[in-house]
Amino acid sequence: MSPNDGHTFDFTPGQHVSVAADAGDNPPEYRPYSPVSQPGTDTIALAVKRYPGGVCSTWMHERAVGDTIPTTSPSGNLGIRDLDRDAVFLATGTGLTPMVAMATQYLREGSGRATLVFGERTQEDLMFRETFDLCAANHSAFAVEYVLSDEDWSGPTGFVQDHLPDLIDDAAGTDFYVCGVPEMVVDTTAMLRDLGASEDHIFAEGWEEGAVEEENA
Repeated sequence: MSPNDGHTFDFTPGQHVSVAADAGDNPPEYRPYSPVSQPGTDTIALAVKRYPGGVCSTWMHERAVGDTIPTTSPSGNLGIRDLDRDAVFLATGTGLTPMVAMATQYLREGSGRATLVFGERTQEDLMFRETFDLCAANHSAFAVEYVLSDEDWSGPTGFVQDHLPDLIDDAAGTDFYVCGVPEMVVDTTAMLRDLGASEDHIFAEGWEEGAVEEENA
């Protein structure tokens, strides 16, 4: 996507924009999408997973080159706070998308170690798997762990938060970024506190109550 006024996109990695999808005779349908690209360029990339019956995701997948896509200005508070502290990015489902830009920024500018823990149902659902695997192969200070809830495989299974004690060595010295449905965010932040993470170093964003099902659209 490119702005129609010739300006560059200015946002903080981790923020989102709301896309206004045409709903015919009804008011536009708004859905939040996080840029997976970096700021300061004349294009912006959004990762849109198409859901059966999803008004906005279907509308987005039907757009063609040259179409206009209305969006709000970037918003949200899920941005990297300290590039010199170790960071752990925890996400489930489409909560991964803000982590793409954040992890990219950290790998370019950060001085510590970073870990991504991504939970999904099956291996087929793992967005950006090849990208993150390549990053882990090329950056010794970056690690990635996948947790699957609905597939029997050789890796971790169940819920992301259940594996945190095995994945985190120094909770007190790490910044944590959490994004997913509210239940995951609440359980994960509680587990992080139990492991010794400071409340001031847990940064979370979840889909608000009542909007969990709307996100699948």
